[in-house]
Amino acid sequence: MSRTQEKHNRSVSKDVLVVGGGTSGFVAAIAAARNGASVLLLEQRDHLGGTHSGGMVMMIRSMRHMKAPANMEQKKIMMTGYESSFDDEQVVRSIVQEYINRMLEIGSAWGRKDEATARQMFDPEIAKWVIQDMVAEAGVEVWLNTQATDVIMEGNALKGVVIESLRDRVEVHAGITIDTTGDGDIAAAAGAAFEFGSPEDGKCQPASLYFAVGGVQLDKTIAYMRDHANEFGEEYVKTMVGLKEQNKPITMFPFKEKIREALKNGDYPIPYGVETVNPDTLSYIVRPMFRNGKFRYDVTYHNMDMAYNFDATDRVELTKATLAMRDLANKMAKFYRKYVPGYEDSYLSYTAQSVGIRDSRRIVCDYTLTREDVLAGQVFPDGIGRYGSLMDVHDKSGKKSLSLVEVGGHGWFHVPFRSLLPKGIENLMVAGRCISADYDAQGSVRSQAASMVTGQATGTAAALAVQQKRKLRELDVSALQEVLKAQNQVI
Repeated sequence: MSRTQEKHNRSVSKDVLVVGGGTSGFVAAIAAARNGASVLLLEQRDHLGGTHSGGMVMMIRSMRHMKAPANMEQKKIMMTGYESSFDDEQVVRSIVQEYINRMLEIGSAWGRKDEATARQMFDPEIAKWVIQDMVAEAGVEVWLNTQATDVIMEGNALKGVVIESLRDRVEVHAGITIDTTGDGDIAAAAGAAFEFGSPEDGKCQPASLYFAVGGVQLDKTIAYMRDHANEFGEEYVKTMVGLKEQNKPITMFPFKEKIREALKNGDYPIPYGVETVNPDTLSYIVRPMFRNGKFRYDVTYHNMDMAYNFDATDRVELTKATLAMRDLANKMAKFYRKYVPGYEDSYLSYTAQSVGIRDSRRIVCDYTLTREDVLAGQVFPDGIGRYGSLMDVHDKSGKKSLSLVEVGGHGWFHVPFRSLLPKGIENLMVAGRCISADYDAQGSVRSQAASMVTGQATGTAAALAVQQKRKLRELDVSALQEVLKAQNQVI
């Protein structure tokens, strides 16, 4: 028996619409709902948290100020210890710290309550569950597997978005819309100007696809490193051995001599979009997972630059890069099994559900955060949160070392409210990695903690604007700051 399906048209209205349920989006939705708004959260995947969860990015950088290493040896020592460091000032709290506390309570994050490490470790799989619980408790309505296909405009004012499938067409009307898509899709569709990639050539930083390798005998790996300390750096090896003995988080760096050997034998895979790699400039990182109250040293999680010179907003280019990265993950697992001690009986356990895109569109807002602002530790009168992360800019060619530049001044800078308001567009804010920042400054504010800070600020501002029946640019920013402070946001 056959039947035909009529396409249904309907309309939904909310105070606040958040498009994108990733790292900044879920926080924006929670903040808006807790401040009294009716909220709809749209997410194109089947889980919330984005790269924070399904992307397997297993740490939040930097809820504290982070120092910059002077050289590669110091870099390895410092980054190995960041995951267990409570040094320097904590500048990110509020919903982010609450989330970490909840993860700590169920043995899915390492550390201690009400304090975060410089690189806060957590279990990304359990994060999906904790995030959806926090969103539900706030009263947010969530639509998964949903992607906006058009925007609803009246002049320069965004009134909502259209969601369309073969089954139905839904118009979602909202007083305020927050674009947390990462790529700034809604803002771009609404006519907002944007910058893309490096000002030199328009190319973006390379992308990553986290992957996990199981069946690891990490004690054997560390024993090899101890026996070859001159190759790895004696202080780095000493630091890592000490952390492992204390059952603390550790970070391993590339086995460069093994890479040279594999390259000579044709066994080392080359990332998508480049022709070769330089072992001396490789700086990818490998970590064990903290799960069910302890570190699982038999499984390691790998984060490396895997795809270069493609446009993440182009579905064809993104597809090619994603397929290439999964292929590379399989080949990297084979490299480790064949060349790295302790991995002889290892296997590729799984790859992330979503690709880690470092940058694409940067929406031009009323103010663009600059490299100079970050280096100076700039304080803004309309600051909605502090951040102290290194400017982390990955080389676009794969030939140079990772650039890590420290925040100056107080060790933190303000993210100004103006950097969240797309120039010339009403009723719209952006949060996450697509906020208004130049190429270098975005290397800092693109990361997890900053995305959550901007998410909370936009959600709170949206709720206040709807309640007060004001345009976003008419909000009393000092009043917004007071609300954020009352909710333990550090201003």
